Amino acid sequence: MPRTADIHAAFVAVIQLNPKGYRYLSTDSFIEKLREYNWHFSASDANAWIERYQQDFVDKTTDHSDNRYWILRNMGRVH
Repeated sequence: MPRTADIHAAFVAVIQLNPKGYRYLSTDSFIEKLREYNWHFSASDANAWIERYQQDFVDKTTDHSDNRYWILRNMGRVH
């Protein structure tokens, strides 16, 4: 049975560090990790969760796809 805390654990697990030193993740990687925890989010659900609960992450997607590229703002933190 999925637990609510697993959503945050999946989010933290997919955060990576890019060569410029920024922490980032993609919506698709978040969804894929959520499935390991028995959560089945759509791309819009995952993006809405990030927007609501992770205010220090900014959408830096260059196209208008649902697979967004999220970057942690300077001096930001994972909530």
